Amino acid sequence: MVVKLFRWVRGYLLIRLKGQSPERFINLCSNRGIFLWNLQNVDGDYECYIMIKDYRKLKPIARKTGTIPLIKRRQGLPFLVQQYKGRKGFILGILIFCFILYVLSLFIWDISILGGHSYTEEAMIKFLKKNEVFMGIQKKKVDCQEIEELIRGTYRDIGWVSAEIKGTRLIIKITETNMPAPAVTATEPCHIVASKDAIITQIVTRTGTPMVEVGAVVKKGDILVSGVVNIIGDNDILLTKRPVIADADIAGKTYYDYEDTFPLKYTQRQYTGKMKSGYGLTFFLKKFNIYNPRIMYGKYDIIVDESTLHLTDNFYLPLSYSKINYREYVEVPKTYTKEEALELGRNRMGRYLENLMKQDVVILENKVELSVKNNYCTAKGKIIVEEPIKDYKTIDDSEWRIIESDESTGNQN
Repeated sequence: MVVKLFRWVRGYLLIRLKGQSPERFINLCSNRGIFLWNLQNVDGDYECYIMIKDYRKLKPIARKTGTIPLIKRRQGLPFLVQQYKGRKGFILGILIFCFILYVLSLFIWDISILGGHSYTEEAMIKFLKKNEVFMGIQKKKVDCQEIEELIRGTYRDIGWVSAEIKGTRLIIKITETNMPAPAVTATEPCHIVASKDAIITQIVTRTGTPMVEVGAVVKKGDILVSGVVNIIGDNDILLTKRPVIADADIAGKTYYDYEDTFPLKYTQRQYTGKMKSGYGLTFFLKKFNIYNPRIMYGKYDIIVDESTLHLTDNFYLPLSYSKINYREYVEVPKTYTKEEALELGRNRMGRYLENLMKQDVVILENKVELSVKNNYCTAKGKIIVEEPIKDYKTIDDSEWRIIESDESTGNQN
């Protein structure tokens, strides 16, 4: 936007190249630092834009190549000034308008959050505001890399973040994951321990000493891969022990207790069709009520439709207007049939299972039973799964340094 404004202030031309060697003409312009943009072929001739100051340099190139740069259109402030020479107030107004646009372009007037599901745009904007990133902040005070690190560090289930400034917009794109955060940093020697009771179904060790095999029954906290590695010398003599960061892929068979209960009786919203609308205006982040209707409804939903004014897709202005709709509804008592309740129970359990599978959990067996009695639908049972069960535990110095002290006395444990 700033580049376009600069070109408009300095003035530029749309030219059509007529002659036998337009390609050579274009190459010579490039070699001599004459910038042409939006070059395109129109009816067999080339058309492009050029600044006024550069057009004056084309005479020797045109003579050399036999190509004539015909002016098709003149654009920009110099031509506007020439057109309205006697109207100084009009020109002054344009200059003031351009200056205001320039000042506005130095600030962020819109923050967009793209890709979030668990975290709403409102929640993310509130989080950014707490960390001093808000609409109205100067662009030079916004560090996109710092914002990316801040979001990744705070929300462990957000795996990828991209922050960029376009025009007067701050656009943040996020991708949510459900991968568990590691318990310790990768720079600290540690054991891999069981995160829950399970039967080991898979273990592939890359670093460390495996302590269990497939089929082993383990309890939460048991060491699965030790981060203490024995250094063996000649004749299988233990020389020393060395702490490492244990690394392995470990899965185990375990289960989740599932229980869900909901009543058969519920209330359903039915809209009456009655609606009133109010209007508001936001100017430089301050809200003004233009019209507030008198609401006599007992119960109603509030639906706000807000639009921000913008000159281009990325040049937003600190001015927005909103329409606030108030929709009346009444609550009607309803009761699920047995079939409806069971279907709803299965759907609720299905969503629970989907969330488990997003966390790299494999469903092996579903032992949940659904029943309807005493005006309630109940789902209860166990879900047998296979999932990663590793956690981390920091290695205590005494687990490996004691060997060194024993060696000094000639004893080994």
